[in-house]
Amino acid sequence: MNTTRAALLLSAAIFAGCASQPKRRTDATQSRGFAPALERPGFGTSWGEQRESWVEPAPFVRASAARPSGQARMYYNDPDGTRAMLTFLGGDARPCEGLQAAGGGLLRFGLRNGNGAWLDCRESHGRRIATGEHGARYEIILKNDARRAVEVLVSVDGLDSMDGKPASFTKRGYVLAPFETLAVEGFRTSRATVAAFRFGPMFDSYGHRRHGDTTNAGVVGVAVFEEKRRTPAGNGSASTDRAWRASATRPADAGRDFATPPEA
Repeated sequence: MNTTRAALLLSAAIFAGCASQPKRRTDATQSRGFAPALERPGFGTSWGEQRESWVEPAPFVRASAARPSGQARMYYNDPDGTRAMLTFLGGDARPCEGLQAAGGGLLRFGLRNGNGAWLDCRESHGRRIATGEHGARYEIILKNDARRAVEVLVSVDGLDSMDGKPASFTKRGYVLAPFETLAVEGFRTSRATVAAFRFGPMFDSYGHRRHGDTTNAGVVGVAVFEEKRRTPAGNGSASTDRAWRASATRPADAGRDFATPPEA
């Protein structure tokens, strides 16, 4: 893993064995005499149903092409896993529901369930851990607290939310206007749709089914980029300096390397 990817993915690997001992899969292969696979406990994010979420290209030139102004992470797990992680960290955990400061004060973000309620969250020793329910849908809520536009990259289980591939600072994210709030509801599949984020077992996670990897499962990461200040003589952004922003009009879909289903 290169250092760029490692920084954005914000690995939760130190907690890999905290929730419980690995469970053996009880599928048909066991009855046929094959050695059963060991399943890592805890949650990953599954590829959910298609949901409408409209975006359009947005001109945005970063102040620094591959160095974000700030980063943040939030872990998630099932109830048993959350308790085990907090025990591992030690100390007194405090509630951290709702939007939490991130990205050097430029952004706040949090996790919300499909009904619009904030997930129960606890913080200990600087680590925020949200508790989900098996099969439940969730959203990543971003709130720009700056007086200028920012671009936000979002990674889930180490995968870029735009294309479903390993995250990188060189990829493009969502542009938020000053004080704008945005709900990222899933892995983007087109300009008009996303595949919903749903909590599920590690072996059913998108990372495992698509890439055979659960190394960074159980963590949501954000990286915030500030916009380059334009000079009076500036004439806008180059065509390649484009990210994505929420649209009020359903877009005509166009070819792009968005995320693809795990079976593709």
